[in-house]
Amino acid sequence: MPTLVILATTDSALADAWERQLPPGRSVLRLPTDGFFSGSAPGFAAVVVLDAICEPSLPPSLARCPTIFVGEPRSLPFEQARLAGRARVYLSYDDSATRLRELLPLVEEVAEKQSMVELLAEKNRRAEPVRPAVRATTADSAELWDFFEGAVENIDSRDRLIAEFRRASRHLLRASHAVFFHREADGFRADRGTSFFAADDPLVAFFEHHPAVIDGTNWDGPADPVAELAVRHRLALWGARLLVPVHDNARLLGLIALGVRDDGQAYDDNDRSRAVFFARLLRHFLAKAGHFGRLNLLAEQASLGAKYLPGTLVLGPGENAPRHVPLVVRELIGQARHTREVCRAWPGDGQPFRASAGIVAETGGVWAFWEEASVEVHDAAVRQRAGRRELLRELALTLSHELGNALVSLATFRFSTPAQPLPTAIIEAVKSDVVKLEALNEHLALMQTLHEASAEPVDVRDLAQAVGHALGLRVEVGPDPVLLSVCKKLLDFALRALIRTIAENRPDQGTRELALKVRSTGTGSELTALLSLKGKHLELEGILPEPVDDAVPNQGRLGVFLAKEILRLHHGEIHAGPGMEGTEILISVRKW
Repeated sequence: MPTLVILATTDSALADAWERQLPPGRSVLRLPTDGFFSGSAPGFAAVVVLDAICEPSLPPSLARCPTIFVGEPRSLPFEQARLAGRARVYLSYDDSATRLRELLPLVEEVAEKQSMVELLAEKNRRAEPVRPAVRATTADSAELWDFFEGAVENIDSRDRLIAEFRRASRHLLRASHAVFFHREADGFRADRGTSFFAADDPLVAFFEHHPAVIDGTNWDGPADPVAELAVRHRLALWGARLLVPVHDNARLLGLIALGVRDDGQAYDDNDRSRAVFFARLLRHFLAKAGHFGRLNLLAEQASLGAKYLPGTLVLGPGENAPRHVPLVVRELIGQARHTREVCRAWPGDGQPFRASAGIVAETGGVWAFWEEASVEVHDAAVRQRAGRRELLRELALTLSHELGNALVSLATFRFSTPAQPLPTAIIEAVKSDVVKLEALNEHLALMQTLHEASAEPVDVRDLAQAVGHALGLRVEVGPDPVLLSVCKKLLDFALRALIRTIAENRPDQGTRELALKVRSTGTGSELTALLSLKGKHLELEGILPEPVDDAVPNQGRLGVFLAKEILRLHHGEIHAGPGMEGTEILISVRKW
């Protein structure tokens, strides 16, 4: 066990010169700047390098330690100390700056031998009489419960928890002071002061092989006197009377150094038993404090995750999803439990969530994550509509170019006078075809302007009445306005194209006995205009009669195609459905 070297001088330069000559790793204590516990137990090995000026202020407890006396030769203090045999070695100030290195090992050996002799002499002394055990009083029980309450209350803070145990050591063990050493990566460090001992210190090996409380005044000691010297050296250095190890599976986790009892008496068996339970309790509380700290950190991270990622959920094996979880997520959770695989759902029409769910391997439960992606769905729909409109524009430009040349030739032929007149039937057929081609060209011209359309507030009732008046159609409207933001020009064309097509598909009746009814449903942003065409023998390509499987599709007229596309741009649709007077053609329109 290395001997403690005590430098007793007020000259800092002289102390630095002495300390530079010490071997590496040697424990050094400077007086009077550093504190030192009064009194020293047997087994305390120390060498004092004493400045003659500081001899009167040297603590009496260090007078028995081997001393190297440093002073001015032939001075009165120096010669008096030499005559009285005060020290083992006498050096001048100049010699102490160079020769301390060679003389210190000899004096250290004397100090170690002297401490072992004192230790053996102490063992031969009469043992101190054992005090009778005192039963715990009501006050002790109250202090114990108060300690438990404080420890549990401060389990979230390691420093406050140690403070509670320090307070308990004063009240329950009657210790004058307590120092707690905690294990770190390279050794054990005191919670107060600068005391430290390395992980390979002989003290650690001794306590790991002898997990028992050490009482400095009532301890038989091990068979190895070197190990006993190491323990007693620490007892004297820390001013401790009781050393209580904190163990976990034969591994030293910490050490509690308790000072003398505040009543001056020695620790008895009851006190040592309390100290053992005290150390066990400290070990459990420190372990739980670490777990509690990690749980607090996880709870804080979970609260932040719930703030920035609200769509997360972890369920137990038989736990049901809360009601606030979207339906698609609950369905994914059921699929994941059934397939035992990760299931995913993507946002789309009628389902604005991106979600995934899978199995928690550790617990057999389910995890789920979802996020609302309605903006992405809306953006995708807008891009799709823009693409369809651009496609229609390109198609219209192409067809208009192809049909335009033919129309020019036919129009020229219609107004020319051939040398041999054609039959009247052929001429009328050509004129009819030219009219149809001109109407088709107008429709294509409209397709080219779909991407340039702009919306404006329009009362759908007024628009329907204008179309009905122009086509000779009966219109039924309600008393409440149906005000929507629509493209008036396009919606007017769509209604006219649909009505004209229905009239052409029943040439014997035309628009007679054909009615257009306008009503609405919803309010605000959900307002929807509902239009229905009623009559006999209704027929519209792709709508009525309803298409059946394996039937050859009838593409119909370009005007009907454009009308459907215009309704789709207005978030509407057209289909056939039952009505009061038979099957009707139902049209829905929402804002642009």
